[in-house]
Amino acid sequence: MSNLKEDLTKMVDVAIWEWLSPHAARARVILVGAKLDIVDVGVAMTEDNKQLVEDWIADGWLRHPTAEELSAWNANKEKEFISLVVPPFVLIRLGDTST
Repeated sequence: MSNLKEDLTKMVDVAIWEWLSPHAARARVILVGAKLDIVDVGVAMTEDNKQLVEDWIADGWLRHPTAEELSAWNANKEKEFISLVVPPFVLIRLGDTST
């Protein structure tokens, strides 16, 4: 049997805002704070760990982008994000995408 964390780790990729914006329009983009590992968030969401996800939301580590962020990103459609698709959501993280 495959390991979920390993599988999700292989799915982490770089995405530009132009690709992500249609998902944001449907409120399917979730911004992952710097404190959290995007793969750990994907595992928690895939395993339906509601308490952990709710704690992260309450602490502000998981959230939808703000209107200001969306506006800035819409003005720079080539902006890169680290991303992970966990249907029906797309997890994104700001940060260095060169690694």
